[in-house]
Amino acid sequence: MSDREARIAKNEAISRDINEGIEEAMAQRSPEGFIRMACECGRSSCERMFAITLEEYQGTRTDPRRFVVVDDHVIHDVERIVERTERYVVVEKRDGSASNIAEASDPRD
Repeated sequence: MSDREARIAKNEAISRDINEGIEEAMAQRSPEGFIRMACECGRSSCERMFAITLEEYQGTRTDPRRFVVVDDHVIHDVERIVERTERYVVVEKRDGSASNIAEASDPRD
């Protein structure tokens, strides 16, 4: 695995952990509608946010290799798009090291 792939996967895992905390806090309040979450891309300097419902986010999190990112933050050589909306894109890690790190760092495992 390249250092770049490892760095990307670790950055994404950190963003996913942040969103897991947001999801947990919002689920306790039983919100209706959209919540704001952090882009789960591999860019260490990313501060972008997107709107998503808890149901949409929970659907994405059924697979530990999937992350939610803003449209222009897809890293095509490491991940592929599996869903696109007007608000966000769901990507899935390609088989290999990044996929293994995503699965190993899944807080829901």
